[in-house]
Amino acid sequence: MKVEGITIEELLKLVQKQEQEIGKKDIEIKYLKEKIDYLIRQLYHPKSEKLKDNTPSLFEDIGESVPVEEDKEIEITFKRKKGGRTTPPKDIPRVVVEHDLSEEDKICKCGCKMHKIKEIVSEQYDVIPAKFQIIKNVRYVYGCKCGSKPKTSQLEPTILPRAQVTPSFLATIAIHKFEDSLPLHRQAKIYKKRFGMPFTDTTLSNWIIQGAKALQPVIELIRNRVVQNNYIQADETTLQVLKENNKKATSKSYIWLGIGMDRYKAVYMKYSDNRKSNVASSMFKGFNGYLQTDGYRGYNQVVVDENITHLGCWAHARRKFADIIKSGKSDEDSKKYAKEAVTLIQKLYKIEKEIKEDPPDIKVKTREEKARPIVNNIKEWIDSNFFKAQSIGGAIAKAFVYLNNQFDKLTIYLEDGNLNIDNNLAENHVRPIALGRKNWLFATSVKGAHAIATWYSIIETAKLNGLEPFKYLKYLLKELPIYIRDEKNIEELMPWCIDKSVLG
Repeated sequence: MKVEGITIEELLKLVQKQEQEIGKKDIEIKYLKEKIDYLIRQLYHPKSEKLKDNTPSLFEDIGESVPVEEDKEIEITFKRKKGGRTTPPKDIPRVVVEHDLSEEDKICKCGCKMHKIKEIVSEQYDVIPAKFQIIKNVRYVYGCKCGSKPKTSQLEPTILPRAQVTPSFLATIAIHKFEDSLPLHRQAKIYKKRFGMPFTDTTLSNWIIQGAKALQPVIELIRNRVVQNNYIQADETTLQVLKENNKKATSKSYIWLGIGMDRYKAVYMKYSDNRKSNVASSMFKGFNGYLQTDGYRGYNQVVVDENITHLGCWAHARRKFADIIKSGKSDEDSKKYAKEAVTLIQKLYKIEKEIKEDPPDIKVKTREEKARPIVNNIKEWIDSNFFKAQSIGGAIAKAFVYLNNQFDKLTIYLEDGNLNIDNNLAENHVRPIALGRKNWLFATSVKGAHAIATWYSIIETAKLNGLEPFKYLKYLLKELPIYIRDEKNIEELMPWCIDKSVLG
């Protein structure tokens, strides 16, 4: 039988095909709604790992079993700390201001002179505002009547010989921009209005770029020491550069980061105008050990080329499920699976919290006894629910695919007590760039982008080694030119070699 030239069989096939296409579009629409919801939350909502329902966060203890079927709002109560003033640190200088009675008031009404019984001491915080001063370098020229060549006393070498800036001031500018996220144009405005100094943001920018060039021997040493570690964490973040060859001003560039985790605690950052695998290959060339990253494929080539062991990150795997729980667009089935995943992963984090202070050999033993069975349960859970999640589609399907594809890499941390369950440390050291972008927004030039990577590398390396960044930068900028002049080993100036007492 035909209907307007089309058989019933052909018509049924057409309807079936259209239903399949509609089903695919429904899944795509669902995923796009979840993605829009995710992006809105990234812009306007808190980014905490804590979840609003009864699912635990990564930072909370859980018992042996946590209910995941219900979706209840939990009531959170906060214990307010008792009031009271903090005691000022003892190493802060004290200026004694005495408040005494006048000689007349020390006379009692009976006519006798009163005696001091005790002192009542109270303390207040005070600050001495910054002030500018000019360092006037005076050199002397000596000559002889015999006509020999005169001799001139020499200046100590400086980090920027032709610039009117001391190591202390250059360190201040760098810390204000890269640690305090204060843009250079705002610094110039403050210096002009508050102190009457005629600086422009162009002047400050030139000093920062020239300083970064002068610091390249330090950066090269940091890079070399990073790849000499046995364990590295890596990450990358975006950076907008206005003036790049053959690129629009609105396009994305990147700052890549690698952190040495064991032998040398060093943070190496590298600017690149792309996110291709050749950047990772250049950064980690010569490295042979454990490399921990998120699931980005750009690291796969260097892993193969350098015979690296590639670790995954449980925090990234968990985050994909946590985002579904937070979403207002995900369906109940998606949230149910997401809660189950988060609860299972949280058990691994509970073990890590318990063994945080244990030596590596004890960690390995505990992980094998307690974490390995949980990891096996997670694998069984993935296999049991994978295809159902794919039929649901959307974010839950992608979360399952990510977890499944990364699973072998996620289990490697179990084999060595020196390894971490995630690469959160790398995220912590790349986060200052993300925070800084909200204030200084972009790099104007490629030179500026390289300078950003240089200054952040040194500042974050100092922090990783427990040094106060300003004190370390001031010391480094003063001593580096002298070490280069005297051909001394500049490794003595590296944060992992510095004693805090040297910095004052």
